Amino acid sequence: MKNQNSPEIVTIQDQGFGSHGEHWALLSDTPEQDVPKWLGMALDAPVMPMGLCENEDEMNANFWLIQGPSQSHLKVTQIIAVENNKPQALKTAFPTFESPYKYNASIERIITCKSETQAVLRLRLNQNTIIYAFDNLFSVNSRHYENNQTYQVQLNAWAYHLEEVAANETILVDDPASIKHHRALNDILTAHNGVAPENLQELINAWKPKTPEDQEPVTVDFSKMVAYLYGETMGQEDEAWFQGNIVGKTSMTFMDQEYTLYDVTLVLEDHLPAILIRIATQNNSYKNFEIGQYIRGNIWIQANIYAKSSVN
Repeated sequence: MKNQNSPEIVTIQDQGFGSHGEHWALLSDTPEQDVPKWLGMALDAPVMPMGLCENEDEMNANFWLIQGPSQSHLKVTQIIAVENNKPQALKTAFPTFESPYKYNASIERIITCKSETQAVLRLRLNQNTIIYAFDNLFSVNSRHYENNQTYQVQLNAWAYHLEEVAANETILVDDPASIKHHRALNDILTAHNGVAPENLQELINAWKPKTPEDQEPVTVDFSKMVAYLYGETMGQEDEAWFQGNIVGKTSMTFMDQEYTLYDVTLVLEDHLPAILIRIATQNNSYKNFEIGQYIRGNIWIQANIYAKSSVN
């Protein structure tokens, strides 16, 4: 990457990103047979997204980024190595689709490989929210990302596993330190009209129980919780666990197969807009959740970046 004003860059080996074979397995029971056919069909009706590039001469001449079929909501994306403007080899391929949910975000870190074909972005959406996502357009955008610049980031995900959160799912907290933290946090937020003060931790440390009940175990209801945890492995932080509520449900079709699309609350912070993500699944076991339900599971998060934002 030649951009001297780029965000922090961490370079790892290509295999550190995991296998796209696992991602293709979410679309087909026989990906070794289907994916080669899909790659050919994508080339028969291709589009070549330019991402942040305004002109073709701004694009990385070492690769072609090709998506297709052009009229399909779900697109087969492939990165082809190029030499002297002639295709040489397929470097990698993965499935993508578009999401309506776009957010202003800065790129704090780029985890990439020497070939510049893949990357996971550490995205800051607001003062409290960090999301990691696989960059679908990295091969064209890699040399244009700037530090302290805000971009319009579109978020979508593929579901590995989904399950309904049981109503009134609770846990009993009996650890004294956890009890104190829970009671103190509730008292402090109540006293400050629900807004966390800047010295929140100091107030929690100084908090003392006022009654014997303040020291009793706490029952916490997890059934209405919104949570997001990114992966712990470098280069695979985009493999995430989440729990959230469904706010929308639609579908799309690819190769005569129907995919259910769930619009789910991924992050919900006090006094900040909710962060929504569109999650796709072809698995019949995951198609019967309804709007209003809370679900949780494991997902692969992707990002599309086509433009800078005017908000910095």
